[in-house]
Amino acid sequence: MTADLRVPVLYYHRVAPDADPRTGVTPGQFSAQMALLGRLGFVGTSLERALTWKEGSDPWNRRPLAITFDDGYEDNFAYAAPILEGFGFVATIFFVAGRMGQSVDWTTDPVWAGQRLMEPSKARELVRLGFEAGSHTVTHPDLAKIPDPEAWREIRDSRERLSQDLSCPVTTFCYPYGSFRDSHPSMVREAGYRAARTVRRYRPGGSSDPFRMACRPVSGRMGFPRFALTLLSYRLGLRGGDVP
Repeated sequence: MTADLRVPVLYYHRVAPDADPRTGVTPGQFSAQMALLGRLGFVGTSLERALTWKEGSDPWNRRPLAITFDDGYEDNFAYAAPILEGFGFVATIFFVAGRMGQSVDWTTDPVWAGQRLMEPSKARELVRLGFEAGSHTVTHPDLAKIPDPEAWREIRDSRERLSQDLSCPVTTFCYPYGSFRDSHPSMVREAGYRAARTVRRYRPGGSSDPFRMACRPVSGRMGFPRFALTLLSYRLGLRGGDVP
């Protein structure tokens, strides 16, 4: 059965009371979204566990839906994680390995610049609770704009650094800005990951490459009715999922 089903993947950044709608959702919005997810018979899980379910080695009574967060913001620990725990869900957080415990410095856009990133100690606590730590490179560059040797170091070194700092395996990767060249998915595979997520939405007949995985972005600009319709279409099989 699992081989015939694609698992939906949701993609968030921030969950905070002061989150700009372009960057995230409020805790109230996030809680309502997770409640609906549960009512529709989904279980929110990590990308790693969704992949394992697809292989048929991690059976569930409810259909999995992968929840992912990019960058590893402090508010993911403070607000998102407790809400997820309350529903019995976990998620994947893609950390920028060289910026943990610091502030966003890869952009000057005021809605992002200066936002606090999670401390490694808090990330380790989430890993102990069943959350997955994924890699979002070392410094969050646009991989398509840097030389391949530098891109390779960002892909490889981030996995090694996170594995050491968080004392856990790191098996999934996310391309910063969703930007990459055709050579990069093979680099991700060679570095030891089992899958990589983009920021592209799934389209029927689209790529089934696990190193070019699609997702559904969620921000404060996505109203609840639209979110509900998206989940319902996944549930009814009217919209393809993202984990191939």
